Amino acid sequence: MGWTADADRRWMPVAGLALAGLLIAATGPALAQSAPIRDYAEPALIDSRLAVWVAAQLHLDFAAFVLAVPMFALAIEVFGWRMARRDPAGAARYDWMAHEMARLLPAAYSLTAISGAFLGMLLFSAYPRLMAYMTETFGPTFVIYPMFFVAETIFLYLWYYTWNRLQGNRKWVHIVLGLLLNIFGTIVMFIANAWATFMMTPGGVDEAGALISLYDAVWNPGWMPLNVHRLIANITFGALLCAAYAAYRFLSARTEAERALYDWMGYTGNLIALFTMLFLPFAGYYFGFELFAYSATYGVTLMGGVLSWLFIIQAIVIAILFIGAAYYAWLGLLRIPGSEPQRRMVPVFNVALIAGFMVWATPHSMAASIEESTGQFHPLLGALGLMAPKMIAVTLILVVLYVSYLLYRRAGKVPVVPWARTGTQVEWALIALMALIILGLGIYGYFAPADIRIKTSIWQILVLIGGIVITFGIDLALLKGAETRAAVRWGTMPRRGQYILILLAFVIVWLMGLMGYARSGARLNWHVFGLIEDTSVSAGLPTLGEAAIVVTAITLIFFVLLGIAFAISALSGRDTLPEFGDEAREAAA
Repeated sequence: MGWTADADRRWMPVAGLALAGLLIAATGPALAQSAPIRDYAEPALIDSRLAVWVAAQLHLDFAAFVLAVPMFALAIEVFGWRMARRDPAGAARYDWMAHEMARLLPAAYSLTAISGAFLGMLLFSAYPRLMAYMTETFGPTFVIYPMFFVAETIFLYLWYYTWNRLQGNRKWVHIVLGLLLNIFGTIVMFIANAWATFMMTPGGVDEAGALISLYDAVWNPGWMPLNVHRLIANITFGALLCAAYAAYRFLSARTEAERALYDWMGYTGNLIALFTMLFLPFAGYYFGFELFAYSATYGVTLMGGVLSWLFIIQAIVIAILFIGAAYYAWLGLLRIPGSEPQRRMVPVFNVALIAGFMVWATPHSMAASIEESTGQFHPLLGALGLMAPKMIAVTLILVVLYVSYLLYRRAGKVPVVPWARTGTQVEWALIALMALIILGLGIYGYFAPADIRIKTSIWQILVLIGGIVITFGIDLALLKGAETRAAVRWGTMPRRGQYILILLAFVIVWLMGLMGYARSGARLNWHVFGLIEDTSVSAGLPTLGEAAIVVTAITLIFFVLLGIAFAISALSGRDTLPEFGDEAREAAA
């Protein structure tokens, strides 16, 4: 695209937004300290808590998108760059897809900055005493944060607008720009996570809340678990939104070549999301363990108190997410002639997934009659509602998803290595052994004391990860140089597959909003848990019904704004589509 006068003009609103964010972050604390400090104010025409809720969730949604997309877009770009010498046409296709994903960022980044500035103004005006305390505690980070935010802004636009100019021998420079963008973006997220987790698991302060150690305040018990959880969740989030965009482009495509390319892009987005979803439940458990270890109140509130029903809804929503992603992958088999043997396994997989999610969604106690409300656990629910059976269920669900992907890789291909038969038997035997070990550890943990049960949960995770690494290595070796009997026919995915991708994007945004409500609601009537109590007129936990309405409204607003951002991105034109003939389609598979 190169540097032009039009490109330079695009920087003006961006620079303005960056400076606005810098000024708000730098002057907000000063204003909060210089003016007479009140506990609460009502700057908005609606309830302050509701206004902050909407602004915060919209900002987090856009921030997750603009943080995650550069990560896997850069990975795709690097993959294409590494294959440039042996396959220039293939490298061009990967570079096109990475650029197509990056095309969605500039307008979305502007909305991220706008929503962040709006959130900052609401917080400092509606909760002056709370923000004065946070400023006093995290003062240095309030200065560092806008610096990294501006650096992220600069490198985002450098990375995007120099894409076509920095090609060939200068491609490594563009890769470095993308790497720095991701580093600065991750630092920005980590700093903001320190503020959020301090409100849940405050550290580095005395009993009165006075700062003792800024390091401990930042590295509080919940900080690193939330960093890990959000990093994985954001990649899943961004990948599904990119897949939904590809689905829209597929449905509106006018040529077979365009349809094939966006089919491939949608498949890649779903594959990235499916891979990261394998680790997402465990990252959530890691965060939950740290919360429960910090205070048993969180365990009671989240799993056995006022928020317990929320996790039943969460299980159902995650079931939609996992089964939808798997269903799209199973539909992908229709692109491959001769994939009937793999397709015969789909009903079995579907039953396994549904059964697993039924266990995952089973509450520990549910009073369905007067007799059952006397404090005794239901004879069936009392068993399946415990954490040990749920851990077995979710881990075996992930095994099913992984096996589904292996079958997709095998469809239409015949291994040619001399040890193909033995290798295949070893691979499937290891997968069966992995499932049996996970089942055995879960059953043992069910009857073991609580400390042993936690350890068996960790062992199940390690067995799953180790089994995936070993068997996937075997699969890579088995399929090296495999004979292709039927190439993938990109662009022939049924239209219902594209609707699934759009549905998954809506579900992941709604789920992120729901879990944001859970994370904040777990503090109950505390701004900073155990230190600063919420004494405003709106103090108290919103009902689950109210939360569902607000989260749905936020999700709809987000998609309207995201649609506007995508439409603005489309105004910059489209790159020339790379060649995607039969040989290219086979290579992309």
